[in-house]
Amino acid sequence: MASQNKGKVKKVFGIIGAVLFFLSYLPFILLIEVGVHGTMSGLFGGPYIYGFDAIAHYFLWLCIVPIYPICIIYQLIFGIVYIRKRKVLKIVTIAVVTCLITAILAAGIYYEVKKKDLYEADRELIIEYLSDKYGEGVTRDISVSLVNFDDRQYRVTSPVLPDNGNFSVYTSTADGFYDDLVETYMRWDETFEEDFDAYIDEQYDMPENMSLECVPDSVYFGDFIYGDDHSELFESVDYTIYAVYVEEGDLTDDEVVDIINAVWEEQYPKFQDVMTTDHYMLFIKENGEFAFSIVVSPEPRIAYVSIYTSSDYQVHTQLNGEHIDLP
Repeated sequence: MASQNKGKVKKVFGIIGAVLFFLSYLPFILLIEVGVHGTMSGLFGGPYIYGFDAIAHYFLWLCIVPIYPICIIYQLIFGIVYIRKRKVLKIVTIAVVTCLITAILAAGIYYEVKKKDLYEADRELIIEYLSDKYGEGVTRDISVSLVNFDDRQYRVTSPVLPDNGNFSVYTSTADGFYDDLVETYMRWDETFEEDFDAYIDEQYDMPENMSLECVPDSVYFGDFIYGDDHSELFESVDYTIYAVYVEEGDLTDDEVVDIINAVWEEQYPKFQDVMTTDHYMLFIKENGEFAFSIVVSPEPRIAYVSIYTSSDYQVHTQLNGEHIDLP
């Protein structure tokens, strides 16, 4: 009787153990899911990754947690002790493991095929887009690599950047292609904007105490190579002027109003076609210190005056917060 009870208990534990054994493979199905649909590149966020990168990343995190190590240890112990002695269960186990491995590999290969097709389709379009926008010299010795599958973001190298420099091209934005080559170039060439602002001041014949600040929107690089004299690019720059700086000594409020009107009447007509769409900024320095920050709006013709809170103008000016009607 005791032996029969012992046999029943052993049989029940065997059944429960076998059920748990096969259930322990379920977490590995998640590797198929992340291989096809991707996973975040960080534990708490980041861009999505796919294919074998996603599979390896997800496997690593579930080893750290640690779900997979527990499952694998249990599978090894129970497989050796119980499964290998039962032919049917051994065959089922081999079939499950084979199907699981095949599906995981298929998920990784599926993405790699999609990635290859997307890359081949986009690469030539990227070269054509950059050549048309910046000149064919930009695409000499170009290298293109896919960074983000969802955003269709590519990392691109070009001779207009140093050897260790690269910029991004997006091929599927709301407005079509987008790149950050100009912004990237200016981060490497730290004097470009300063020298270009001086060039613009000369082009607009600005008075000695005035200067313009602008944003280069696009540059036609042509055959330019990083390290060449960047002044040769200035004539090809499309830009937007957004600020005027005025250097003065001690000012009365009436003199500030005179400056606002003078810039509006004498300087604004020179650059109105290349300024921001609805306003420009007028910054007035007194004795080298920023004093007034003025938003000048052509429509309606009003200047909105404010002061820098760290300035003594907070004490002796009556213009803070005032709206000045332009002539």
